[in-house]
Amino acid sequence: MTHVPPYIIRARCELPVTDNSPSEETVTSWICTSKSSAEMHAKYALALIFALQVSVSLCEIPDPPEELVQKYNEYKGTFYKRLLNLLTQVQTASGPMVEQATQDGRGQVAREYAESLQAKPEFQAMVKIATALGEEASPLVDKARLKLLGAYQAYLRPYVGEWLADTITEVKVHLDKIMPAE
Repeated sequence: MTHVPPYIIRARCELPVTDNSPSEETVTSWICTSKSSAEMHAKYALALIFALQVSVSLCEIPDPPEELVQKYNEYKGTFYKRLLNLLTQVQTASGPMVEQATQDGRGQVAREYAESLQAKPEFQAMVKIATALGEEASPLVDKARLKLLGAYQAYLRPYVGEWLADTITEVKVHLDKIMPAE
């Protein structure tokens, strides 16, 4: 019979004894040692993270071709132009309503509150932190984007590439009517 040190055994696992079972200080009781659920969840999460790191490191995703990156950047630029034009149209259309609301008593109070909020050091600190996080995360986002484009090129493009290109072309026709890029 092997002896398990007492600092490993925190609680006994009570098993029904129907035969000549070994005593509670065996491997069976060591496995049944009770832990807090938070501690066990943390261990499971850590094990999952390690397993994911190993599996990701084992599969090398190829870099996407330059043609795919250029196409993606073109679509992204066009999308941003569409959003900017839409926001400009909304701002132009809502200008008279905002001007009328600021002349109203409640609108003036809301404007003063927004201005006082922007002047607070806590708000300015939060903006600086968000800006710094955005700058720090930008290279990681670019790297993740390239890996996703590489995975798309290697695993999905042969199967859905033509369908996706046709769908984007069809959607562009409708978006040019609703949200033009120019």
